[in-house]
Amino acid sequence: MSVSNRAELIAEYADGVPVRELATRFNVHRGTVREIARQAGLAARRPELPDAIRQDAAQLYAGGMALAQVAARLGVSNEAVRSAAIACGGTIRPGGRRRVGA
Repeated sequence: MSVSNRAELIAEYADGVPVRELATRFNVHRGTVREIARQAGLAARRPELPDAIRQDAAQLYAGGMALAQVAARLGVSNEAVRSAAIACGGTIRPGGRRRVGA
């Protein structure tokens, strides 16, 4: 990656451009984006869901949907759903398949 592209990537990362978007634009892996940012002294960041999506995720999960189902419906990661549920005061159910009638 050229020095100018690297500088542009760092500036955009610092401005909050999503890692996935930067990876696509600069044709590198998401991990590479994070590593370049780390080497530049930028703090790692966790993506924040908008409040409305966070609330939806928490409600769907609390309503009985699995993390993966909520994630697929909202187009976010399982971890984002987990974080949303906890942030909204919920708890995470034990993993594994549920027994019918239990």
